[in-house]
Order: sequence, then structure tokens, then C-alpha cells
Amino acid sequence: MPVSLPLFSLSPWVQAILGLILILNLGLLAAERQQICIRLLALQGAAISFLPLVMEWDVAAWTLFALTLAFLFIKGIALPHMLRRAHRSLPASAPVPPYLGYTRSILAGLLGFAFALWLAVSMPTPANPLFLALFAPAFGTILTGLLLIVTRRKALTQIMGYLVMENGIFLLGIPLVRGDTYWLELTVMLDIWVGIFVMVLAVYHLNRAVHTTDVDRINSLRD
Repeated sequence: MPVSLPLFSLSPWVQAILGLILILNLGLLAAERQQICIRLLALQGAAISFLPLVMEWDVAAWTLFALTLAFLFIKGIALPHMLRRAHRSLPASAPVPPYLGYTRSILAGLLGFAFALWLAVSMPTPANPLFLALFAPAFGTILTGLLLIVTRRKALTQIMGYLVMENGIFLLGIPLVRGDTYWLELTVMLDIWVGIFVMVLAVYHLNRAVHTTDVDRINSLRD
């Protein structure tokens, strides 16, 4: 049967971080320049990194701080730094509007979050109420990343969409953390780090080979 979302059972800090994540989702969909997208992505990664600390995972205090620092380094510093270096290595170019346009992209993001809320309210009561509270922000973030991937014309921005999707998946995984399972989250993020490193290298070499990272121009190439 339909249930109500237990959002207000969360601490004010958690609610503030979730609200910031949703605002940053809209900012990413509205951003024209890749530099702004990278800054917003770094801020979103940093905000998500503090969730284990404010949600008080069932682990030792020193482990909690160490995990927060590890997540903050990977999501808020290392990955954005890789994207900045890749952006600097590419030739300067004017912003290219997405296939949907910026206004429609924002509307699609809002509709996606509304759909996530509807799913959360319609699903049966889960054994873990925290999963229900985080489902809508997490699923909305995943849909935002998917929109960035399918509507943006620059390969580097599509990589950022992949990272936004990973942030949403990270949110979905938070309620499942018990005991030593937090190492699974850290392992997944290290895999993401390696994957993004490979993607950034691919974009760099692609630009050197065909002198563009515009996916439309790349698709138009013929042997």
C-alpha cells in the first residue's frame, strides 16, 4: 500500500545535504560551460561525502572520519581535478547547447524527480525506512546523470553525467551499509576512479586524433 516518505525523520543536516544535492542536479542541467559543471560536480561529490558522517554509520568513530576523508578526496578533489586537467588540455570552444535545450533539460530533471517521488510513495514499505527516505533523491540524481549523458554534445560533459549517476547509486547504497560493508562502497568508488581515468585519456587521444570532442562531429566521420 502507498506510504509516506519519512524525510522529516532524518536529521536537519541530512535533509540539508539532500536538498543541496537536488539543487546541484538542476544546476548541472542548466550549466552552459564545462568549468561550471566541474565545480558543481565537485560540490555535489563533497556534499555526498559528508553523509556517512552526519548519518552516523554503525562503525567506529575513527573509521567514520577516515571514510569521510576518503570519499571527500575521491569525489570532491581527485575526480574533479582529473576533469579540470582534461578540460585544460582540450582546445577552447564555445558552449554547445544540449539536444533538448537548457530549459527543457531542467524541466526533464524536475519531471524525473517527481517520478522518483511517485515511485517512492507507491512502493511497498521496505524493511529499512532509510532506503525509502533516500530513494527519491538518489533516483532523481541517477536520472539527472542519464540526462547529461544522452542530451549533451561534448564527450567530457557526458563523462560528468556518468559521475552524477554514480553519486545517485552511492546514495542508494547508503541504507545498505552495515558493519564492514562500507568497504564495498569504497571499492566501487576506486573502480569508478580508474574508469574515469581511462575515459579522460580516451577523450584526450580522441581530440588529438580528430581535433574535436563534439559527439555529433565524431558520429559524422566516415572512413
